[in-house]
Amino acid sequence: MNNTIKYFKEISKIPRPSGKEEKIKDYLVNFAKKNNLEYFTDNTHNVVIKKKSNKGSDKTLILQAHTDMVCEKFSKVQFDFDKQGINLLENEEFLYANGTTLGADDGIGVSMILSVLSDQNLQIPNLEAVFTTQEETTMAGALALDFNHLKGEHLISLDGTDEGKIEVSSAGMVTIKLSKNCQEEITSNKTAYTLSLFGLQGGHSGAEIHRNRLNAIKLLFEFLNKYKEDINIVSITGGGKANAIARECSCVVLINKLNAVAFEKSFKEFCDSYKYLESEIDCKILPNTRFGNKMLTQEETKNIISFVCSHKDGVLIYSEKDKNFPTTSNNFANICLSESKLEIIISLRSSVKTQEKEETEKLFNLATSHNLNNEILSTAPFFERKENSYLQKICLDNYKKLFNEEAILEDVHAGLEGGVFAAKRPNIDICVLAPNLYNIHTPTERVSKKSIEKTYTWLESIIQSF
Repeated sequence: MNNTIKYFKEISKIPRPSGKEEKIKDYLVNFAKKNNLEYFTDNTHNVVIKKKSNKGSDKTLILQAHTDMVCEKFSKVQFDFDKQGINLLENEEFLYANGTTLGADDGIGVSMILSVLSDQNLQIPNLEAVFTTQEETTMAGALALDFNHLKGEHLISLDGTDEGKIEVSSAGMVTIKLSKNCQEEITSNKTAYTLSLFGLQGGHSGAEIHRNRLNAIKLLFEFLNKYKEDINIVSITGGGKANAIARECSCVVLINKLNAVAFEKSFKEFCDSYKYLESEIDCKILPNTRFGNKMLTQEETKNIISFVCSHKDGVLIYSEKDKNFPTTSNNFANICLSESKLEIIISLRSSVKTQEKEETEKLFNLATSHNLNNEILSTAPFFERKENSYLQKICLDNYKKLFNEEAILEDVHAGLEGGVFAAKRPNIDICVLAPNLYNIHTPTERVSKKSIEKTYTWLESIIQSF
């Protein structure tokens, strides 16, 4: 019986930002106790729950999902992800949230596994259910996972985005921080304005990076570049999580001798010129008289603008075999300038090690030329498609048998924990499944209820035939 939505509604009440998974860990431990299942946990709040075969099988199948979620919201929404459960909404077609990310990535995967484990009638092999933490940031959970507790050599991860697609390889990701203490000077000029750019779609920095979705940081600085000789930057706030395309950016600037009316008109026209790509794009320019008496020097202002505009964002290299598939990309994820301290977060994804190294070096060289310090915050490996995969065949055959349709084997540019698992257990056979999720890592995230039902039926069939 499919209880996925039931469990999803339960875990949606539990705050679970990356790095703060204690409460969802407690929920999973209580679930295991209630269902008399063997379990263990660790210092990173990973949970592994085991259920023995009820059909005398000596085979072992690993089911995996991550318990954390990306915490993004519309700027006007008052919400504390550390303390509040998601305000879950639904209609006939979808589950969605009220102005925040939904957490279907990967709460739906967690809930599907819980539904499987709680089903007393489903014929199963030995199951090892692995619930990892911090996937959306450092993959610390997967990295810390003790594989000595696991016997399975075949793993189904429920962390995809598209029903009927079997993800069989992934990209790795390097998260980089650039920083510096900026040169400021005192000013008596009070003609300051706050420029805000917002309403962009954003999205997953792997899954949507090739879809021509604009980056709010890059776009705002493209406008500032037109006036770099006549402005001084005071502060900057833009973007969000490392794995999300920036939807919003704002900047306080002194416009010196520029005509304020003409400047405002120019900003509005600039914004409107991109509506053919982003129909909801919008902007505001408001007087700001509360910025204090410090601004960046003209030289420092030009330096930051030059760096942001010189940075290559989006897809850097496409596959030679498939001209539509990215192998390496950059995402300008976050920028913050406050009280002279500048910090920038950039995530670089690649499924080709030489490309990853080359592009990381290019970024570091660009940063150095602009007097920025660089630091690698985290790295995550990729995993490659496995040839002659037993698990791929079972997934394909069962989809065809159930729905008289062909499932698709797909390489993905997103980062997946399969890369960590493959590094720890090189012969592991990995397939990633999911229902249809839309706009993940954004406040318009939603998941198809019909697709949840279809994917769960598929998962049940795979498990029973394994």
